[in-house]
Formats: sequence, C-alpha cells, structure tokens
Amino acid sequence: MSTGDGRDIHARAAPATITAGISITGDVACSTDLQIAGRVQGDVRCSTVFVDEGGSVAGGIYAERVRVSGLVEGTIEAGDLAVEPGGRVSGNVSYARLKVSASAVVEGSFKHRGSDASAPVPAPDTGLKLVDSPDHANPRRVYVD
Repeated sequence: MSTGDGRDIHARAAPATITAGISITGDVACSTDLQIAGRVQGDVRCSTVFVDEGGSVAGGIYAERVRVSGLVEGTIEAGDLAVEPGGRVSGNVSYARLKVSASAVVEGSFKHRGSDASAPVPAPDTGLKLVDSPDHANPRRVYVD
C-alpha cells in the first residue's frame, strides 16, 4: 500500500543509530528499532535492539528482539535473543527464544520465559542429541549429531 507519493506505509522505518564513537550515559528509550555501534551506559528499551560488533551496553536491555554482535554487560529481557559470532553477553537473561552462535560467549544466568526451572530441556527436533562433555573439568552438556 502506498501513501500516494510512492512511499510504502507498511515499510519499517530505518533504525535509530548510536554510531561508533558516540558514548551515552543514561537510559535510552526508542519508538523505532535501535542499532548500537557506540557505547551505552544505562538501560535500553525499544522493540528491537542490534548491538553491533564494537558496540556495547553496560546496563539492561528490554526489547522484544535483541541481536548481539558486540558486548552486553547486564540484564537482557527479550522475546527473541540472538548472540552472534563474536558477541558477548554477561548477566541475567530472560528470553522466549534463544540462539547462540559458535564463537559467541555467554556468561550468567539464563531463564526461559514461562518455563519451569526444574523441568528438563527437551532435545531439539533436528536429529541432535544431548550428551555430557568428555572434559570432566568442564562438565557442560552439548548437542551433537
């Protein structure tokens, strides 16, 4: 659908951007998506947050969608959280859906929204199975084919 001047009214607005070299101290609230390539010390609230490589947030992120390619030190409350290669998250995280890529680093506590913490995590429907790590000094459980 068009506005009559050629613009699509269903097209998403370009994200607001905190560019590299910009440092913000204080809370940030945004009615559009937010791309962070600079530094934020404070809480961030908006629908979608992209923390780019080289970008960082020291504080909480409260958004429906969060993608981390940089550094987040603090609370994340998200519907969808993706930690991309090279991304680093340190803090308490609450999510509905989670993706952690190879070479991403995650530290802290993670809680699935609405889940029972004592319930076992089911294996994904991808043909993978959950096994104990052979490294007894680092007893993590991992998925393998």
